Amino acid sequence: MARPPDAAEKRLEQLAHLLHGKRRLLIVTHDNPDPDTIATGWALLRLARRLRRMRVDLAYGGIIGRGENRALLEVLKVPLQRLDELDPASYDAIALVDSQPGTGNNSLPPGTVPTVVIDHHPLRRSTREVPFYDVREDYGASVTIVSEYLHAAGMRLDRRLATAIFYAIKAETKNLGRDASRADIKVFLDLFPLVDNHALSQIEHPPIPRNYFSMIDQAIDGTRLHGRVAVTRSGEVSNPDVVAEFADLMVRLEGIRWSLAVGRYGPDLWLSIRTNLERANAGRMIRRVVGDLGMAGGHGMMAGGKIPDGAVSPAKAAELEEILCTRALSLLRAEQVGVPLVEVNGVVRRSHPARPPCPRSGASPT
Repeated sequence: MARPPDAAEKRLEQLAHLLHGKRRLLIVTHDNPDPDTIATGWALLRLARRLRRMRVDLAYGGIIGRGENRALLEVLKVPLQRLDELDPASYDAIALVDSQPGTGNNSLPPGTVPTVVIDHHPLRRSTREVPFYDVREDYGASVTIVSEYLHAAGMRLDRRLATAIFYAIKAETKNLGRDASRADIKVFLDLFPLVDNHALSQIEHPPIPRNYFSMIDQAIDGTRLHGRVAVTRSGEVSNPDVVAEFADLMVRLEGIRWSLAVGRYGPDLWLSIRTNLERANAGRMIRRVVGDLGMAGGHGMMAGGKIPDGAVSPAKAAELEEILCTRALSLLRAEQVGVPLVEVNGVVRRSHPARPPCPRSGASPT
């Protein structure tokens, strides 16, 4: 449900009051930033500079792996910096966007309490300690929240920022078809006339590196179909975004209702869950799958998680993958024995070393 028309003005006034007297604001996205967190951070940067004469920097942790996300930064010239090149202690205010304290998906120094949190995921208890937070689980994108602030402030958007916000909502809600609220739809439609369509096309269709196809090939080999659930064990990936990208792809497979993708990046194990069931709760599901092994979160039809140090060795990664897959199949009441995604003339396709099916015979939920 969209907020009353005057809610944005009140929140804007509160934010302006909080930033009064501040000289330096650091805005931090979640790690491995996607279009929503990038656009949210950039919009908040513009807003803060309008509200107060202060230095504002936008930073991220992790990497930017997906081609569309790199193109977004390059084509629109988003002023995003690496967090490890800045000193958070030198700022007298910190804002966290599209993430919350304690989620484990941002690179804020341990013990750091942000001044501002803006997010659209379920509210966490630790966030209630933040001086200013605006968390709206019923919104499809975090950038929609800040867009309402921009409107309340009477700011006119240039084509670059308008395009970033438009694309962020489009990507986060799958063109308004996933978890979109009335507020998301309104901002999306209002911005449409301002979009730079040439830039948008460049972002949505970036050049694809050759190793991308190798990763797709590897993921196909690692996919098993368990009735209406697709499970992918991708092995080592070049960046964490690949895991989410393949989960997005597999949930589109005819007859599939849920997809789980697991991949190894550095010492960590990454996983993503997607569903095309509108009344499902992927966030709750992934938290049950991960349990106390790591951290996870999400909502509606998409969610992600990470097991820190879950891939420090191939043996440990294989063991954890089996536990996670078994839990997911059990919770989703899926068939325990899967079949390969692709067969050629009745023969299982194998262009990579064979991986054990998920789960192995005799495995039980943990």
